[in-house]
Amino acid sequence: MHISDVRKFLRCPRLYQYSLKDNQKSFPYFNININVDESIVDKLRIDNYYLGRVNEDNDNTAEALKEHEWLLRARFTYRGLRCRVPYLYHKDSHCDLYFSSYSVNPTDGEADNIMWTAAVVEKNGLTVDNVYIIYPNKEYERSGELDHDALWNITDHFFNGNGHLTKHILTYIRNKDFDIDGVLDILLHFDSGFEEEAVRTSKCAGRNKCPYYEKCFPEESRVPDNSILTLMGSQYKYEMYRSGIRYLRDVNTDKFEGSQQQFAQIMADRQGGRFFDKLALSDWLKNYSGYPMSFIDFEWDLYLVPPYDGMHPLDVNLFQYSLHIMDEDGTVTHRQFIGERDCREEFLKRMIEDIPDEGVIFAYNARGAEILRLRELQRYFPQYSDRLEGIISRFVDLALPFVNGVVYDVRMRGMYSLKVIQEMLDDQRSYHDLAVENGLDAVAIHRLLEQCDDPEKKKQYYEDLYEYCGLDSYAMIEVYNWLISLI
Repeated sequence: MHISDVRKFLRCPRLYQYSLKDNQKSFPYFNININVDESIVDKLRIDNYYLGRVNEDNDNTAEALKEHEWLLRARFTYRGLRCRVPYLYHKDSHCDLYFSSYSVNPTDGEADNIMWTAAVVEKNGLTVDNVYIIYPNKEYERSGELDHDALWNITDHFFNGNGHLTKHILTYIRNKDFDIDGVLDILLHFDSGFEEEAVRTSKCAGRNKCPYYEKCFPEESRVPDNSILTLMGSQYKYEMYRSGIRYLRDVNTDKFEGSQQQFAQIMADRQGGRFFDKLALSDWLKNYSGYPMSFIDFEWDLYLVPPYDGMHPLDVNLFQYSLHIMDEDGTVTHRQFIGERDCREEFLKRMIEDIPDEGVIFAYNARGAEILRLRELQRYFPQYSDRLEGIISRFVDLALPFVNGVVYDVRMRGMYSLKVIQEMLDDQRSYHDLAVENGLDAVAIHRLLEQCDDPEKKKQYYEDLYEYCGLDSYAMIEVYNWLISLI
């Protein structure tokens, strides 16, 4: 067992059960473009250390402790529970533990892993005196060679959501109600083949939805489009469902939050499946009716460590855009770009050249995505700032009618992503038919593209990326035309 297994079990035994049968590797969300261990060794100024190896046991670690003050990736085991300590410094039987975090503000969400690791270490005869987290320094800006000392910060406190230091790490984990032996007693005798009925809790579909949610509750994928279970942002929908309320139109007004989106959903069901506020939608569209109209979508990769000058930790590198331009007569022109490695300035210059000098520019979730990315380009290349500012000022978020509850169709089933709406409007084209189905797939393909030496494979990667991003920008035209048709 590993600590990740224990954490899954404590969250939900079914999650643990399913994960034992699922050997799929998770996709690395960050592009980790350096050897993090070597960088942190440089930060900690470690001259001599022992590097742990896979499948080592306590005897190997005990021997390493006799000969080295610093251990990296040291393996410890207690009652079958294995853990790996990223960086450990010790004097005799006392030690300090160092954990790496990929957040610029590590919170107490990382406490459980630290708590379990420290407990296993102490069950092996060491006393933990201090616990530190090493995390990226968001203020660091790359200029030339990486400065490993400036790249990382070290803290013995957690941060709160506002980025302020709060809880002392060691004190916090010492004060948690925690019984390692009690949990292991249960887990070591757990029947991993059990099939008890799934029980829905707040952990099932909270901020991080369980990857096995559909396995536990397959009936939700089969409920009608107007089911009460599609009610957005509702903490009472399951309670209403259990009480016999099955459809949006029958919602208990004492048991829903009353948001604009929820109102639109309920009215859509009461009006035959679709609701739109004609006056509000007309006014909104009237503000953005000039031609040519541009519809643009970006793709980017997120880097743990800044790979190029001017970038900070956890900055992104834009590598693709797709731009569809619609003229007043309905003619549509398509322009697109894919770059490799440090293509930021080339991306910027091509985009400025391709986007018409006039007219509105639509993007889906523009302020949370495209505009944010263009602000970053302004920081990297201030010489283009004025041109970019003019482009940014013309951006319009095509998601707003859906976010604000101005438009809802029950076929959206409580979702309003571009992919959901596009597939609702066009059953002949689907993202599921593409080699690249979503943004993470696009990132994965682009990483393969940058490492590829085979011309034929590289050509295929380009085609797959063009097809996916091209559907994103073209889908916005379909959405726009549908909104026009409603009024």
